[in-house]
Amino acid sequence: MKAFWYNEERKNVCGLRIRQLRKSQKITQRKLAIMAQLAGYGFISESSIIKSELGSRFIPDYEVAIFAELLGTTPEYLLGLTAEEL
Repeated sequence: MKAFWYNEERKNVCGLRIRQLRKSQKITQRKLAIMAQLAGYGFISESSIIKSELGSRFIPDYEVAIFAELLGTTPEYLLGLTAEEL
């Protein structure tokens, strides 16, 4: 089923920007998962981050806001609606 496919290869728009920001801030996927856990978002695991960045996982809107918070940017930037991060 392709109901959640963004294009032929990805299920999300923001995974590539999440990876780019995470790497530019020198944060590992494991550390980002720990940051999410400590912020009270226990449902965001290292596995879900890996799959999100690879584009093999759909990212719900509330998680876009969480990733933006954790990475110090805006949901609009992660969604590709703006070219600038904060």
